[in-house]
Amino acid sequence: MVEDAYTYRSKERVSADLAKALKFSLESLAENRKGKLSTAQAADLRSGLVQKGALAVAMAVFPFLAWTAVTGSTEQVSFLQAFPLFVQQLLHLGDLAETVGKMGIVMRVGSLLLGLALSAVVMTKFSVHLLFDLIDGSVVAREGRVVAREEQTLRENGRDPIEKYFFSMKNDYYRVSLAAFRALENGSIYLIYVLPRSNTLVAIEPKLNPDEVKAEPAPPASTPEPVSETHV
Repeated sequence: MVEDAYTYRSKERVSADLAKALKFSLESLAENRKGKLSTAQAADLRSGLVQKGALAVAMAVFPFLAWTAVTGSTEQVSFLQAFPLFVQQLLHLGDLAETVGKMGIVMRVGSLLLGLALSAVVMTKFSVHLLFDLIDGSVVAREGRVVAREEQTLRENGRDPIEKYFFSMKNDYYRVSLAAFRALENGSIYLIYVLPRSNTLVAIEPKLNPDEVKAEPAPPASTPEPVSETHV
């Protein structure tokens, strides 16, 4: 059963729904309020950076390794001996063309250039600013009205459109999941916690009004101990 979009949710419920959708814990939120990135958040962001870096390296290196293996098999030499031999062949394409032909040259050079191009595309998504944020480990809080926005890209042949979801605060946009898009109480005032250099969103919570903040109970007044009288 789909929950009615107009059903009232308390700010505590909104905060819990956002935490679940954006995958941050109450412990992480407590650290963010202190201006610190939690260990769990840092590990998650670091994992994403490592994956992008590893994928970029793999795309650049794999064609070289594959053609080195082919060269080693053709020349009947070990892999370690085949690599400098393959590099030497690339430096003398005229001589290589006599052996593998023009199509062989196109396949070798084309695959190498394609791998480097794909690696460069992946590296454009590798954020150096995020890397420095992870080293620093600090978080800044920003307050403002947050609006959930949806962007659709229509596709041909009647295929389902590509949908992207964002949180918008002033001139900043933060890409989020559909679950986070639905969890937001649209247009309300929030505190968002971001990394200062990359502006990466790590947590968000509704801003409480002064009358919604629960005052801590005052400690009970101490009762003076009875003073015993001394009769002389």
